[in-house]
Amino acid sequence: MRLVIRTPVLARELAALADRGGADAVVAEDDAAVHREVRDADALWIWPASYDAALAGVLEGCVPRLRWLQLPTMGYDSVEAHGVPAGVTVTNAGDAYAPTVAEHAVAMLLALVRRIPEAVRNAEHGTWDQTNARSIGTLHGATVTILGFGNIGREIATRLRAFGARVVAVTRGGHADALADETAAGTQLNDVLARSDVLVVAIPLNATTRRLVDASVLAALPKRAIVVNIARGAIVDHDALRDALSNGALGGAALDVTEPEPLPPSDPLWTMPNVLVTPHVAGYGGEVAPRRVMALLQRNLAHFLAGEPLEAQVPV
Repeated sequence: MRLVIRTPVLARELAALADRGGADAVVAEDDAAVHREVRDADALWIWPASYDAALAGVLEGCVPRLRWLQLPTMGYDSVEAHGVPAGVTVTNAGDAYAPTVAEHAVAMLLALVRRIPEAVRNAEHGTWDQTNARSIGTLHGATVTILGFGNIGREIATRLRAFGARVVAVTRGGHADALADETAAGTQLNDVLARSDVLVVAIPLNATTRRLVDASVLAALPKRAIVVNIARGAIVDHDALRDALSNGALGGAALDVTEPEPLPPSDPLWTMPNVLVTPHVAGYGGEVAPRRVMALLQRNLAHFLAGEPLEAQVPV
């Protein structure tokens, strides 16, 4: 088996893992190299930012030998956008990043609910100010709607329920789930939001979810509500979000992802007092996520060599 690896992180570690697993691995250092090396490869492990229309075109000439495309990330929107040849199975990182992303989502939410950014600003000036103490909130008894109840959404729900929050899961079919106090179909989203204190965005980005959280969705939320986005920036209409925040129609926003990325220094979201922005780092958490990614890829390599179904397949 010949395997091509193109990723800015863990490339050497992944190559060593592949070699130990019985594959002949080569690390492609740039786009030209991956275009050249993949032509006689059985599998391609690639960071999604390196997957573009040009590479998708090259892959058309690599089948039927090329049968597997593995992403070491959870996001796969670039692959979905450009497509893959028929017969190529696409897999992502499954639930590898879910614990750290869930922690980040809850940490950002708690910071806003407990008005921690305001306390930090006061601390910079040595100001002991309890003026807004009565506006400090709690997750205990709060209703949190999670839009998308996959690996990340479920991990977020587990943590929120430990705080005493009531979790509403919004999924395509609205089927009951033991980790949610209530479930609703996507068509019921606005009805659910009307009684929600928080909206957490945890769905993949695709053609149907791009700017799904628009002005009408934001208007369905109570004025006190907080929006948390740890999925993809383009799922939220940022113009509508800025308007709702500046007009007092929304209580706050916690954003680990934005549109565009990086968020320009001049964007008003940086300086709004009820907004917390982090630079797309929710997946990081020491060695936990890399270890989980490596374990998944090791299992999938063994499955591939044995002709078994691969884990974490994604629909593209």
